[in-house]
Amino acid sequence: MLRFYIMFFFMFSSYFLLAQEGWETRPDLPEDFPKVEETEKLLFYIQRNRNKNTIVYDLNLNPNGSLNTRNPIEVYWRKFQNHNGLKDDLSWLELKFAYGYRSRKKDVSYTIKLKAYNERYIQLTFKDGKWTPIITLNGQSCILKNLYIFADESRFWPSVKYADIYGESILTKELVKERIYNK
Repeated sequence: MLRFYIMFFFMFSSYFLLAQEGWETRPDLPEDFPKVEETEKLLFYIQRNRNKNTIVYDLNLNPNGSLNTRNPIEVYWRKFQNHNGLKDDLSWLELKFAYGYRSRKKDVSYTIKLKAYNERYIQLTFKDGKWTPIITLNGQSCILKNLYIFADESRFWPSVKYADIYGESILTKELVKERIYNK
């Protein structure tokens, strides 16, 4: 009986914390989340409500500076939670099911689909002298900047509630945000 009460307490407290969060109306990224520094290789990054650790997607360049055509993107962790931004590899499971990607070369660009959400693609295109991740947000062509994933972590397996995708409009240069709810 005590076990039942303990389980009930954790389930109820997790639900209460999520209800208090107001995830449906959350306007933006948490203010205290780190910003990933802009580098020549940075394409975009993903942050999650779980903690401040960040998944970074960089260009994967050959030693001569050309793009690696078999694996055009390097994906890794930046451990900001208690590790001062330490770079770390993703596990095989993380790459295979959550944060990895598939790419297909198409003429002079690449079509990129993220493993966790392959209903939308990213076009990795050589634009203005550099490789640029292009995505459609709210009907506009945008340069992909980052994603924020909000998940309910109260169960054994996290359940994504929504993803906010941020980009810069190619036409207006303004920030564009699109929220995708998990159905």
